[in-house]
Amino acid sequence: MKFFLIKIKFFIFTFSHFFKLPYVYYKKSTLGADDFRDFIHKYPVVWGSAILKWTNTDVTVIGLENIPAEPVVVISNHQAGYDIPLLFAHLTNNPSFIAKIELSRIPLFASWMRLLGCLFIDRSSPRKGLESFKAAAEMIKKGQSVILFPEGTRRPTIIPFKKGSFKLPLMAEVPILPVTIVGTEKITDTFKAGKRSRVTLVIDKPVNISDLDKEKKNTIHDDIRAMILANFEKYSEK
Repeated sequence: MKFFLIKIKFFIFTFSHFFKLPYVYYKKSTLGADDFRDFIHKYPVVWGSAILKWTNTDVTVIGLENIPAEPVVVISNHQAGYDIPLLFAHLTNNPSFIAKIELSRIPLFASWMRLLGCLFIDRSSPRKGLESFKAAAEMIKKGQSVILFPEGTRRPTIIPFKKGSFKLPLMAEVPILPVTIVGTEKITDTFKAGKRSRVTLVIDKPVNISDLDKEKKNTIHDDIRAMILANFEKYSEK
């Protein structure tokens, strides 16, 4: 019952943000790109922090100092739906997400996503997918960091990374920021059991890919996965 009330609170809190859209669009028209990015990302920080608080989740962040000022592509494993509020709440570089094109058709919700700088990828054909990646790469070059989940789905363990996901940082020619999430898949069950959850967020140093040779670029998906897997195994509860 308590978790059901949390879900109701979440939907009310999220829905209330739709009424703020006119004010947000006004701010977008009066602020420069960098100032607006700082302004708009206060909302997901509050949103993500509230969700973690409501679910009694304690977060340990390791490597916060590794987040650079320059735009990056954040590569993270994906355990649960809580990963998105977790990353919004704790990554300090105002990131957005890579999302499937279908989400761009949801009224109001898609408006918020666009304002936050989320990038929509159309995978209905190789040509449209490439065009989407090119557009996304240009946005990143202009200063918008993005988050990618290269597993392509949510898993409690770390499965192989999709090589195609790494086309984006290669095309944008920006560093990759490896991030490891440990523990979010247990939040719901732990909360229902009346206990506090413990989540660990590990941020590695950025990996500069611009100087890599062709062979290294071809295996970068496996190399980044190995880094994330090592952190996952190190910080997972035994």
